[in-house]
Amino acid sequence: MSRFPSAITLRQLEYFLAAAETLHFTKAAESLAVTQPTLSHQIGQLEMQLGGPLFDRIGKKVRLTESGHLLKGFADRAIRELEAGRVALSELEGMVRGDLRIGVIQSFSRILLPSILGNFITRYPSIRLSIREMTGVEIEQRLADGALDLGIAFAPTALDSAEVEPVLQEEMLLVVGPESEFASRKWVRFTELDGKPFALLGGEFTTRRLIDRYFAEGGATPRVVCETNSMEVMLGAVTEGAVCALMPEYSVHDVDPRFRTVRLREPRPVRTSALLWPKHSFRTASARTFGQMMRDRFLSR
Repeated sequence: MSRFPSAITLRQLEYFLAAAETLHFTKAAESLAVTQPTLSHQIGQLEMQLGGPLFDRIGKKVRLTESGHLLKGFADRAIRELEAGRVALSELEGMVRGDLRIGVIQSFSRILLPSILGNFITRYPSIRLSIREMTGVEIEQRLADGALDLGIAFAPTALDSAEVEPVLQEEMLLVVGPESEFASRKWVRFTELDGKPFALLGGEFTTRRLIDRYFAEGGATPRVVCETNSMEVMLGAVTEGAVCALMPEYSVHDVDPRFRTVRLREPRPVRTSALLWPKHSFRTASARTFGQMMRDRFLSR
């Protein structure tokens, strides 16, 4: 590609990205509410400025050239940075308006998030919140893509693509029924759990992988009789059979008093929840405020 003979406009980048996303000029024009000739003209002008084609047009099919792929990465980042600048300027108004996009892991959103969420909405009613349950990997990916302002997940992270700020450490507790051999114990060693029947989260969950690590460190192998993504199912298995479960302390605060919770040792299992921030990107005022509420709620325990 040659040096740019004239400045590239924001409109040209927007038109190019619409076409690059859809690989269909008609659909791209419709998404931008312009005519296809207008879109084609703008992209043609951009190709002339850059000195080469950005799309291969084979009949009705369109695909990006090598130059087009290269430009798309830079154009995506340029649009995100401009949007971050717009948000930063709007926040000079003192959080009287704006959006806050948060990705959160399932267990945190159901048990620990509601009280913070209610407080934030009460104090900042003009901020529009978008809360989505996701896996930790999805949260990291969307932070990197600029699709989220803040993530709440477990540490350590899987991809190392976000800045991690631990805010809560929970002890993992053994949960058993009243007839269990462990029901009257104050604490249990992991070695005593070798071969015992367990209901646990499925292997796709970060918490399960953490539990497996603690069992391995403690020299024990549980006999997994039930895998689930539901706390209610795990507790049901404990109630109806001589089955054990391992749960974070916050998850078992309000369970039926018939259950018994027992602390574990050698090792002492803990789970760390953290704020995940996008690397090398602007932190919005609303995200910083929400993060401070998290710190106030959990770090002061």
